Formats: sequence, C-alpha cells, structure tokens
Amino acid sequence: MTRHSTLFPAVLLLWRIVISAQAASVIQAIPAQSIAPRSITVPGDTSVLGRLLTSLDAAQTKVGDPFDIQTIEDIKSGHDVLAKKGSTLNGHVTFVQPYLAKDSRCAIGILFDRITLKNGEQIAFNLVIQALAPQRDVNYGTLDHGNGLSGIEPELAADGHTDATVARVDALNHKSAGAYELPGVLLGTHTDNGRHISLVVSTSGNIRLKKGMQFVMQTIN
Repeated sequence: MTRHSTLFPAVLLLWRIVISAQAASVIQAIPAQSIAPRSITVPGDTSVLGRLLTSLDAAQTKVGDPFDIQTIEDIKSGHDVLAKKGSTLNGHVTFVQPYLAKDSRCAIGILFDRITLKNGEQIAFNLVIQALAPQRDVNYGTLDHGNGLSGIEPELAADGHTDATVARVDALNHKSAGAYELPGVLLGTHTDNGRHISLVVSTSGNIRLKKGMQFVMQTIN
C-alpha cells in the first residue's frame, strides 16, 4: 500500500494563501449544531477506524454539506466503552475550492464536531482525519479516474504488482497516516477558534471521496 504525504507545509501554505480569509468567514457563517452539553473525553491522539457514509465531489459540494463517518469499532477509554461500534462521526464542509485549471489546486475543509451514538444521542466530539484510502478489497479496475486515482497503475507496478487491474486495497489500521492509493492527495489540519478542521488537498484534479471509503480519525483534546 502506497502512502502519500500526511501533513506537508505546502498544504498549510495553500490554506493560508488561497483560502484562509474566505474560510474564516465561511466557518463563522455556519450555525452551531444543536448538541448535548456533555462531551466524550478520550485520550489525545486516539485513532478511530471508520467508513464513509456520504460521498463527496468537490465540483458539486457546497459549504454546510454533511460528511459522516460510521465507526467500525468501539471507542474506548481504557476498558470503558464511550461509543459503540456503528456510531456516526458527524462532520460538515466548511470550505471548498474546486479544481479550476491545470496547475491549480482543489481544497476542502471538513469540521468533525460531534458524534451520534447508537441511541441517537448527539455529543460534542472534535476529530481530524488521520488517514484515508479507497474501500478495502475494491478492484482498482472499478475505480473512476479524475479523482486523484489517475496514475495508480504505474505506482502499483512499481510496488511489484503484476496486474494493476486486479490489485486490491489493504485495510487501514490505527497507525495508518496520510492518503493511500490517492496520488496527488495531501492531508493537513487547520485550527479556527479552537476547532480543528481537516484539510484535504488535491494537486491532480477535483477531490471525489466515495461512500464506503476507509478513514482513520484522530481525537483532539
């Protein structure tokens, strides 16, 4: 599995130069979600595995659009289960910059600020994206190009795969970091008014994240 960079200075520079001013006003314009006053306290840098519930296409995405991830494991603090497997990490788009022309960049800001438990209760919970990858065991031949996946066949060949069309995506784990099998995609974070916002940046076209994709989220305290 090929990993593409996690927190590049270029990502933060891109955020500051291209979108920081706009993002600040957009983030402030988003109304606060109605959630319970209590929050989940989890040790910092705890990793949570999940899968994407809502697809995203930067060419069509709007600020405020939901971006939800379902956990595929319990969230624990020691032996205590704080959120059961199947809970939903609720996020929404705070900024989107579509890919406009060659040599431009596509950038999306996503704020994860709450979790919906299995019983429907919503609790404050801030996380950021630690890693992402296509859905596990999806045949590369079925993936659309133009979403940061173009050029994957040469990379697979370089990694020793003899037939790129039948190569499959491995499962992410708690130590995974960055964008896997997504050439040109970079991850970063931005802090605004104490809220940590995930940044997904593409240098090769519009970002398209499909339902079912693997995510590793990291808790923020």
